[in-house]
Amino acid sequence: MSIVRPGDPRYDAASAGWNRSFQHRPAAVAQASTTAEVVEAVRAARAQGLQVAIQATGHGPAALAGDRALLLCLRGMRQVHVDPRRAVARVGGGARWTDVLGPAQDVGLAPLLGSSPQVGAVGYTLGGGIGWLARHHGLAVDSVRSLTVVLADGEVVVATALSEPDLFWALLGGGAGSLGVVVAMEIALVPVDRVYAGNLLYPLEDADEVFALWHRWIEDAPAELTSAFNVSAFPDIDAVPAPFRGRRCAIIRGCHSTDSPEARAYVDRLRAWRRPEADLFGPIAFRQAATISRDPDEPTPVCVTGRWLESVDVSTVAAMTAAVEGGALFVEVRHAGGAVARPNPAASYAARDSDFLLQAVGVFDDDRARSAGRRTFARLLTDTASQHAARPAYLNFVDLDERQAAVGDAFGVDDLDRLGAVKRRVDPQNLFSCGIGLHPVRHGTNPPTQEDT
Repeated sequence: MSIVRPGDPRYDAASAGWNRSFQHRPAAVAQASTTAEVVEAVRAARAQGLQVAIQATGHGPAALAGDRALLLCLRGMRQVHVDPRRAVARVGGGARWTDVLGPAQDVGLAPLLGSSPQVGAVGYTLGGGIGWLARHHGLAVDSVRSLTVVLADGEVVVATALSEPDLFWALLGGGAGSLGVVVAMEIALVPVDRVYAGNLLYPLEDADEVFALWHRWIEDAPAELTSAFNVSAFPDIDAVPAPFRGRRCAIIRGCHSTDSPEARAYVDRLRAWRRPEADLFGPIAFRQAATISRDPDEPTPVCVTGRWLESVDVSTVAAMTAAVEGGALFVEVRHAGGAVARPNPAASYAARDSDFLLQAVGVFDDDRARSAGRRTFARLLTDTASQHAARPAYLNFVDLDERQAAVGDAFGVDDLDRLGAVKRRVDPQNLFSCGIGLHPVRHGTNPPTQEDT
């Protein structure tokens, strides 16, 4: 195990996450590659009176590690083993979805990843995980079969719905960085190989009509189809196709979990309305799922926000458009329902009942631009809240203080009490005070927290 401390020329790189809007400044960074090294790091931090913060990819921190914290980096734990007979994968605590997607697709299976394969698999999953197969196959949190966890005393526990069911329940929704270090998870894979997926792009001035079209289109959508309405501002860079550089567009995007005549026929309904400026829908191997959203691959300074919505209408479109005009890279409303709404009593994750999920993403290179972006996002949430907002919150789409403020909306009072009871049992000294707001005392306090997704 490598330990990197302030003053070491490797320190900045070792403590940096994928989201370059934030920079941790921990007392030390422990770079672990085995479960034994994680145990060693946890015990050492406890002996030295340090908190333990956990980082896999650093896409979504909930707070920043300071000089009383050990940042435990799991990037060396990216091992993945796929068992095609059982249709499961064992995934290391530092693995990204891209590490899982390839081996699973090699045997005709797929994990329930999100829009970007570069996101850490464990943190994404423990926060819920809504992706392009969600309406058909459910949330990533529902695919978990077991979690191997290093607890605050260094004990290694395997939690399942039958063995350590309370810990398993708490981790699945409330546990990323709060209850222990998840060094591995076993997840179910689904039989998805080729899909019908992509984007239809229209001029932004047609956004209201495109939205109305999409809204009618999803009224009788099959569960196999997960889709979204998106407003994007394409940057003027070489990576963007020339016709769209520097332009703003309204987009219908989605994924039908089969490559079938029925899937094409359903998208043909949209094509019959009006020819889009770009038609990027078609049959693809699911291993190319990143091409649907085309999220950035390289470390980027981003800000995100989001919330569940009970309903959407033209006022939502106006708020989305205003946010993009105010500096957001894109704002998207995803259609939920279907298997997303299927109850899972084994998991504390509760955000299932709303039909739509709003997400906004901005790329801001400095503090001034970031502050302006936050104000734009706050207006977006205010504009969509009055008629359409729903509870509970979706914590994977918020970070830092916004995530902490949303914890009370993400869980009901009874679930917060139950989560607190699990916290008191497995981490009474609050070693893992760097998660999503759990605390060994009863809820109502607001301790400093941090988490990485």
